Formats: sequence, structure tokens, C-alpha cells
Amino acid sequence: MDSATKGDDKDSTGVYNYDDAVELTGHGRYNYLVLFTCCIIHHAVALDMFGFSMVLAAATCDLNLGITETGILASAPFAGVFFAFPFGYYADTGGRRRALLLSTTVGFTFAALSSFSTNWQMMLAFKFIGCSFSTASFALTMAYLGECVDSKHRSRYLIIMVSMDLACEIVSNGIAYFVLPLTLHWPIPWLFITYRSWRLYTLILALPLGIGALLLLCVFESPKFLANKGETKEALRLLRRIYVINGGNEDKFPVKQIKQPEEINSETDSIWLSLKKQTVPLFKPPLLWRTLQLFYLIILCSTTNNVFAMWFPTMVNLFFNSISDSSSKSGFCEGVVQNVTTGTHIDNFDCDDFVSSNTIYSGIVLGLIISSLNLAVSTLASWRRLVLIGSYIVSGISCVLVSLLSYPIANITFFILIQTSAVGVGSVASFFVDLYPTSYRGLVTSLGMMMTRLASFAGVNVLGVVFVEHCNLIFYCWSLFILSGVAVALFLPSDRRK
Repeated sequence: MDSATKGDDKDSTGVYNYDDAVELTGHGRYNYLVLFTCCIIHHAVALDMFGFSMVLAAATCDLNLGITETGILASAPFAGVFFAFPFGYYADTGGRRRALLLSTTVGFTFAALSSFSTNWQMMLAFKFIGCSFSTASFALTMAYLGECVDSKHRSRYLIIMVSMDLACEIVSNGIAYFVLPLTLHWPIPWLFITYRSWRLYTLILALPLGIGALLLLCVFESPKFLANKGETKEALRLLRRIYVINGGNEDKFPVKQIKQPEEINSETDSIWLSLKKQTVPLFKPPLLWRTLQLFYLIILCSTTNNVFAMWFPTMVNLFFNSISDSSSKSGFCEGVVQNVTTGTHIDNFDCDDFVSSNTIYSGIVLGLIISSLNLAVSTLASWRRLVLIGSYIVSGISCVLVSLLSYPIANITFFILIQTSAVGVGSVASFFVDLYPTSYRGLVTSLGMMMTRLASFAGVNVLGVVFVEHCNLIFYCWSLFILSGVAVALFLPSDRRK
């Protein structure tokens, strides 16, 4: 909320502060439409990123993938880090909806094209470009949804949206269960490829991005963005339309004028001066500490989920193979490492790109547990700091137990629970919306997600290089990394004060 009090934000002539005006539009059909649209887009981006790990497992033979190529491709979806800053700037100057439309449209196009890749280098190029656009929607939907919903429902809506992100494991593995076993062999001579089931699977995963782009045509630009830009008349017009869609009578809408809440870039500013005005305040007092704090917390939440999600099919498959090959009890790391192969570039290597049903089932269980947990904590949205701390504690302890225990069911269970850190993403996102002025909100959220992608990009590659030699050490160190978030989160505004 902006700093002004309600008593100072409205008067008898119908002049309201934006936050009070959006409260008066009510809560109904339009809010549900915005939530649905943002959930579809958020889910689509998650499918584009994390469903790709299953694509890699199924495309091993066609794309001639070894462990090195797999690691490089698995990190490609996080290379969108380079586009986070310009997208955040564009969202704060050109509009949230416009930036989202560009992100989803281009992301869908390249995600669909990737299903026609003739080699792993082409796949890498398509995923790099496509995800550079599509992943920008993660942060943009947070800012957009947060501004289109009143403060009473904001935290809960953001947590619900993140739950749709986490549900991608259920959807991607469910689609894989039906599509990957298909024996498709459709030759495309002019591309020198055969269109097999993994290519169809890749195309299906791209479709939700296109659907999200179409849904954006049914919603309005963020009225708060327009009001902050100085277009208060247009913002008022949209708020009035939202009021009507939510079931109100247009003639009874009490808001006649919106106070311009903040001043943003002047029309005469150069792009570099505008960038400076948007960026520098985030890294100077009084926002400096808050920026560093929220960046660290969002990195903990997202990177832990991202890194282990991208390696999940590979590690789980290796672990299940160790169970079938040995009757003796062995720890998770021992089971994974003993079945690692060097890759496809060895003599007499019999390529096998079959994805086991156990891997698919475990992915579905992962999605069910994490998304259900996230939906459950959405009822505790008013206790967002407590939710965040709890997610760190569960994730950190699970990192230790997955390495210590020697029971297969316990190993897989705690390996799944490591990703409960993702439950805290919605809580951190709500702090970004509440603690920053509107003119910086889109950029700071995008920069936060940029840092998570950079950390995830590094984490995916590093994990692939060192887990064979230092598997147990990785889990212990990661546990300390996650639990450090508990101490940092204690300095967030208290839930009671909110």
C-alpha cells in the first residue's frame, strides 16, 4: 500500500487515491479472469522451462545427447536472465499487459519451433531465445496481478498463481505418460528429421503460452500503471469498466477522479536517464537493504526449486535403476552415482531414450505434493512471513535427511520435499508488491527474478559437474544455504503489523 492514509485519500467530491479506488471496484468476475489469465501464463512458462527436462530425457538419441550436452541444454531456460532488465524497464514504461503480450507471443513461437530441432545446437538456440522472452512473464504476472487486485486478496492470489506454477510437474508428467510412449515416425525430409513422440510432446508443452497470449486480449492494462504514468482519466475509465464487470451499476461508481500517486519518467528524459531514474533508487538508501534482502530470499526459494527440478528426472531415474540392480540398502547419493554413464560418445554405446514409468510417476507425485501444499498455505496468506520461514525449514531439513537415510521411499520423499522452498515464492512476491512504489515495482521484481535465473543457470551446470564426486556434500551445503534464509526472513515486516 502507498504511504498515504485512507482519510487523506478521498473526499466528498469523489476524489480517491488509487488503492481506495480499486477497493471500490469490488471483487468478482474481472478479478477471477485476471487471476485465471496470470495462472495460465505462469503455468505455461513453468511448462516451457521444467517440462524441458523430460524432453531431454526422451530426445537423447535423436539429438545425440551426452551428460555434457544435457547439462548445457538443461541450463538454457534460465539464460533469460539477460532479458529480465529490459523487460522490467519496458513493463514500467510501456505497460504491464503490453510486455506480457510480447513475452508470451515470442516465447510460444520459439517453443513450438524447438520441436523441429535437427540437432542439440539448434535446440539450444531456440530454447535460449524463447525462454529469454517467456520467462520474463514470471515477474511480470506478479506485478500485474498484484496491481489489479485489492490488498485484501493480493497475497492469496499470488500464492494461488505460484501453485499453478508448481502444478506443472503434474501436467508435464501426465502429458508425458500418454504422449511419449506413442510410436510416431513421421519423416520430414526437407528438415532431415523424423517427427517422433518427444517432438509432439514439446509442441504440446508450448501451446499454453499461445493460449495465455490470447487471454491477454481479454483483460485491460493495469489501471495503477496508467494512473502512475499520469493517464488518470484512462485509469478511471478502466476502473469503472471493472466495476461494471464485477456486477456494479456504472452510475453508482463513487470514484470521479483519481489522485496521481507518483511521478515517473518525464517524456523528455533520454532512455539512459530514464533507466538511471528507475534503477539507481533500488540500490540506494532507504531501499538498498530491502532490495538485497528480497533478492536473497527470492534466490533461495526459486533456485532451490529450479536446480533440483531440472535434474529431477535424471536423478530419480538413476536412483530407481540402482534399486532394481541391487538388493542391498544404499543411500540416495550412492544409488544415483553408481548408475551414472559418461554419455553417448563412446564406442559400442547402445542409445536408450526410454523414460521409465517410475520417473513419470515420481514427477506426478512431486507436483501433487508441492502444489497441494502451496494451495493449503494460501489460506495462511496473512501469515506470509511465517509461511516463508516454514518453507525454508522443511526444505533445509529435507536436504540433510535425503543424504543421511538409506530407505528408498524416505529418500524419494525428502528429495521431493527439498522443493517446498518454492512455496515461499508467493510470499516474497507479495513483499515486492507491498514494499516498493509503483514506478519501481515491475523493474525490481524482474531484477529479482533475473538474479534467480542467473543463480539457477550456474546451479544447474555446477550440480551436473560435481554431484558425482561430491553428492553428499552438495546436500549438506545446500541445507545451510536454505536455512540461512530463516535468519534473513526474520527482518521482514511482521505479519501482525501488516
